[in-house]
Amino acid sequence: MKHIKYFIATLLLLTAFSCGKNFGDLNTDPNNPGVVPAEYLLTNAQKAFADQHGGNPLVYSAGLWGQYWAQNNYTDASRYAYGPGGWAWYYAEILEDLREIQRLVGESDDAASAKSQNQLAVAKILEVAVFHDLTDLFGPVPFAEALEANRNRTPQYDSQQAIYQGLLRDLKAAMAQIDESAGSFGPGDVIYGGDMTKWKAFGQSLRLRIGIRMADVDAATAQAEVEDAAAGAFTGNADNAAFRYRVGQPNNHPLNQLRVERGDADWGMSDVLIDKTMLPLNDPRLPAFADEKVIGGGYKGRPFGQNNGNAAAESPDLYSQPSGAAVIRAGTGEFKSADVLAPDALSKFMSYAEVCFIMAEAKERNWNVPGTAAEWYHAGIAASLEEWGVTDQTAIDAYIAQPLVTYATAPGDWKQKIGVQKWIALYTQGIQGWCEWRRLDFDKLELPEDGALFDIGDKVAPVRLIYPVDEQTQNQAGYQQGVSLLGGPDRLFTRVWWDVE
Repeated sequence: MKHIKYFIATLLLLTAFSCGKNFGDLNTDPNNPGVVPAEYLLTNAQKAFADQHGGNPLVYSAGLWGQYWAQNNYTDASRYAYGPGGWAWYYAEILEDLREIQRLVGESDDAASAKSQNQLAVAKILEVAVFHDLTDLFGPVPFAEALEANRNRTPQYDSQQAIYQGLLRDLKAAMAQIDESAGSFGPGDVIYGGDMTKWKAFGQSLRLRIGIRMADVDAATAQAEVEDAAAGAFTGNADNAAFRYRVGQPNNHPLNQLRVERGDADWGMSDVLIDKTMLPLNDPRLPAFADEKVIGGGYKGRPFGQNNGNAAAESPDLYSQPSGAAVIRAGTGEFKSADVLAPDALSKFMSYAEVCFIMAEAKERNWNVPGTAAEWYHAGIAASLEEWGVTDQTAIDAYIAQPLVTYATAPGDWKQKIGVQKWIALYTQGIQGWCEWRRLDFDKLELPEDGALFDIGDKVAPVRLIYPVDEQTQNQAGYQQGVSLLGGPDRLFTRVWWDVE
């Protein structure tokens, strides 16, 4: 395995594993093991997925394209200059490990045991989450023939509709094999510590996400999936799926690494989020999302999409930076628990707040789920506030009671009301926030102040990612098939299957 030394280094630094029983049984050179234990692979896959969500180039761009952030320097990415994405990272760094886990466990002597079946379910649920990211970013991608290594280096592409059907099939099969009374990976599972009840809730919540995203193109399937999954989904923030980083390098949060190592405050808060959304709403999450600006105090976001010259002419100290930046700048002091740039910050995969907003939308679509749209919408806001450390019920009630926030009087139709609050709640989950803007078409994102550098058609932001050049040169037949299934050119302005407007 090409990442053995990385696995070992990662696991040695994750102190929770120091007493794991599987490690004591290895009678091999720890730097060159012949077989990598499934627990190691799971930890590595979870961290790689967390890195992709937390700070690798593709997701960093998604945070910009979702217009939560604006660049202080070298601003081409916020003007939609598309650089190398995370295609290879998803396939080679995450999915490959998850498939290897399934092979190792499936071929083991106790493959039929409840514990092994649970391990297979965990790997498959994560695989579904990763493939869902991939297809929502690019559209058609290799799925049925993916990850066959030397057996097939030119896999065919599958339509996004077929991928969605496959994801739902795999997800339900994985959850059906879970035995909540049995163990799984234990401390090798950084997300849930082997708690299969929480894994099952995560799987049901993913069904909600996948189902609601296809609501405008396959309403019958979407409705059936959401109605069936609703009762088993997250019921509070304690269920949230997230990866907690460690304080020490190399296992600190990638955004912390970037800020400390670069030292140039390359990105900060955007005016779209701060000045045009959170400040007008008196949003109490603001101190958890951002630091006050160094010069003059208070909160202010940088205009989104300035060119390099205009951005360089204005000091980052004039604008708010992500929370925790001040601690890094000072080199002293303690991070707050919710600081985005803390070394041990969370990389979030899915939250109870998102589940609540999905349920609110389901009610607006007249699907058979409990509650009312207003109740779920308000519950989603409250869950997000609590997730970011706002626990005073008086403050929560006061925020929700504002005419611009409360469901009865918030501006726009239900897509606008739910969309804006869901977008705020998905801060630090740039991929999901950007996807929801594409799907719900709520009024929020804007054209870059100094114009786009790549062609985005008549839109204010891209609506998909372009396939990597390697696919065009090394899998030309598959690439051409993918473009054909996409139904438009391989450009930033071509909508994916579920994006109907």
